[in-house]
Amino acid sequence: MTQLRSLVAGLLAAAIAGPALAASCGAEIAALEPRLDEKSREVIATSSAGKEVASRREAKAEEAAENKVPPTALPSGPAPGSIEAQATAKAAESGGGTGAMEARASLNRARELDKKGDEAGCLQVLGEARKQIGSP
Repeated sequence: MTQLRSLVAGLLAAAIAGPALAASCGAEIAALEPRLDEKSREVIATSSAGKEVASRREAKAEEAAENKVPPTALPSGPAPGSIEAQATAKAAESGGGTGAMEARASLNRARELDKKGDEAGCLQVLGEARKQIGSP
């Protein structure tokens, strides 16, 4: 009988404490925000590298014009291991800034749902934000 009482008391305590132990959507938003900030910094760095690549391509076009040869006469594509090749690879890896921007919008929607007390909706939108930045 004391085992049954202990079991019932344990189940009751778990039922009461369960929701308190689960992270609230607001807490999960706070945890995801630093990862989104990091993703945004990566996108900015990739964009800066992309600008450098564009300026190098422009310089090649100017070189072709000065030498009165068509741009196609100059070597095409980035040289393996070059800064241009690295920037191109990094841009392809990151998927661009769209995911980070979409995730930021989703995070803002989740924050609004959290303020309204819609925990289920908040968690669903938060899941979308995680997918958009490639976070588990």
